[in-house]
Amino acid sequence: MGVFEIVVEPNSRRRRARQPLAGSKRAAALFRSWHCLRDLIEEAERLGEGEVVHYLAVAQMLIEEKANALTAATALDGVEAGLPN
Repeated sequence: MGVFEIVVEPNSRRRRARQPLAGSKRAAALFRSWHCLRDLIEEAERLGEGEVVHYLAVAQMLIEEKANALTAATALDGVEAGLPN
């Protein structure tokens, strides 16, 4: 048996940091995540994993709240909310 050596060469190309998504793109990404979580919840229910279902449902609820906050803020930006109708 010989000795194995692992050679790691540094990556000469560095990645730039990702820029934060704009409000509408962030909401769309959250919407996709919400749908993926819904599929995971269905699979966990099928497997009978109650704790996993609960955990995923909480994550889904948090994503819903964040998406609603993003879309409500952009939808009501031009509306004067200071005075009643």
